Amino acid sequence: MAIQDVTHFTAVDHTADPAFFLNFLEEVNKLPCTAAWKPVILDGLRLQPGANVLDIGCGMGADAFDLAARVGPGGHVTGVDFSESLIAEADRRGAGRNLPVTFEVGDAQALRFPDSFFDAVRTERMLMHVPDPDKALSEMARVLRPGGRMAVHDFDWETQFCDSPHKETTRKIALSFCDGMKNGWIGRRLPRLFRENGMTDVSVSLQAITVSYDFLQLLLGGHVARAVSAGVLSEPEADRWWTHLAQANADGNFLYGFTAFVISGLKG
Repeated sequence: MAIQDVTHFTAVDHTADPAFFLNFLEEVNKLPCTAAWKPVILDGLRLQPGANVLDIGCGMGADAFDLAARVGPGGHVTGVDFSESLIAEADRRGAGRNLPVTFEVGDAQALRFPDSFFDAVRTERMLMHVPDPDKALSEMARVLRPGGRMAVHDFDWETQFCDSPHKETTRKIALSFCDGMKNGWIGRRLPRLFRENGMTDVSVSLQAITVSYDFLQLLLGGHVARAVSAGVLSEPEADRWWTHLAQANADGNFLYGFTAFVISGLKG
């Protein structure tokens, strides 16, 4: 069972175990649903060879490497992340790849780039962690050139669903996890934020994401433990909830999921 709380991604460098967050990102990238949504995000950017692309919240660089391969040697990808440890890992993984990509530590709410600098801008699973997502999206739009495209992928954590007889416990866990995120409702807010920042041709794709029991332990284990410590849940409630889900998993009846949003648009 995980002991770190994934709602703490903005404090990766200051947690007791930054390696947990590296492993968490690795496991997310192994999920079948991750492979399914990647083309939707990339298609929303409509990248051309030679494009100059910004990847905000780039993490360990996996998506930046894919983007760099698409834009080719005449293009360039800049990966930015708030975490020094994640950027260090991205640099390590990029060494020797000979791809047109660079990584740097930066704040999505105050980008150092001039107006209209990039042909395309993307972010994935980042805005839910940012203190001011409105400012971050405004900054993304600012550095995007007119006629450039932006794509964002994120979740709406109040849409979690679970097949459990422990209805009230499930609600407590789902709502406290949603509220533990800086922006648990960011998914449903994205279409409006795109339009408020001058984006046109806005496309909205929704995906129901389901995860395995093992991944759910990684996702919620630390949070449920903290909820018990904070008195949100009693220890017997948490134990009954996990025990039922473990048995459902053993019986082939486990179901847990939530909704993902992929939004793309054109800067007018």
